[in-house]
Amino acid sequence: MLENTSLSMEFTWAELLDLSRYMGTMKYKKGSTVFEEGDRDIFMCVVVKGGVNIMKRDERLAAKHVTAIGVGKVIGEMSMIDGNPRSASAIAAADTILVTLSKESMDLLFKEKPYVGLKLLKKIAFSMSQRLRQTTGILVDYLERGQLL
Repeated sequence: MLENTSLSMEFTWAELLDLSRYMGTMKYKKGSTVFEEGDRDIFMCVVVKGGVNIMKRDERLAAKHVTAIGVGKVIGEMSMIDGNPRSASAIAAADTILVTLSKESMDLLFKEKPYVGLKLLKKIAFSMSQRLRQTTGILVDYLERGQLL
């Protein structure tokens, strides 16, 4: 299942097989909650079928759509790095299959297959960097529109 994801480009076939031994799969029906803002469960997911909507509560606690995550993309990686509660909710946008990696499994991966773990960590850092760049661009556009009003 990892073959057509963003991870597959970073890993050899043997490394993907090693990585897959530490991962599980979860299935979600459309509209099901993968995780909620504030949850403390620490795991990340790769979307292999379907998609996930990322939702964030505003100051009035109304859920606002932040982005849609499609096949091949990673979600939940921030909690793997900082251990903090979820910063947003993830809701299945369609019937969805996710490949998951828990914090405990990632720690075991680092112990047993450090090279594969390091490559995964670099991929997570790259993904977070790309999202931060995208968010910064959106913020600048938003601020420019606000100044023009």
